[in-house]
Amino acid sequence: MKNIAKHTLRFVVAVGVGLMISGCASTQIKQLSGPDFAARAKQMELVSSFNWTAYIGASTQRAYLECGHPAFIGSGTQTTIFWTPLSDLPEDLVTKLKAGNPPWKPWRSKTNKP
Repeated sequence: MKNIAKHTLRFVVAVGVGLMISGCASTQIKQLSGPDFAARAKQMELVSSFNWTAYIGASTQRAYLECGHPAFIGSGTQTTIFWTPLSDLPEDLVTKLKAGNPPWKPWRSKTNKP
């Protein structure tokens, strides 16, 4: 009886770990240089049905983007959070980001006029 309980517990733990790993595998966090971050952010202005880029916001020291596309394996999406230190960005851009007025506008904002 102890053997069955031991194997059941191992199975439950293995399934739990597998689910955690597969869930975490769909999101990544990566640092970009300031110029690469700005170039990536500019992509949100391009019309695309396959992938997306969204400006998340800025903290006191970093700026953040969310980029995603459909997962190549399985269902769902693959999401990457990109960040860069504000010190890597031009001062005028940092001022806009801190004021909550990013220069990049999603392409949908140009097509969804009220």
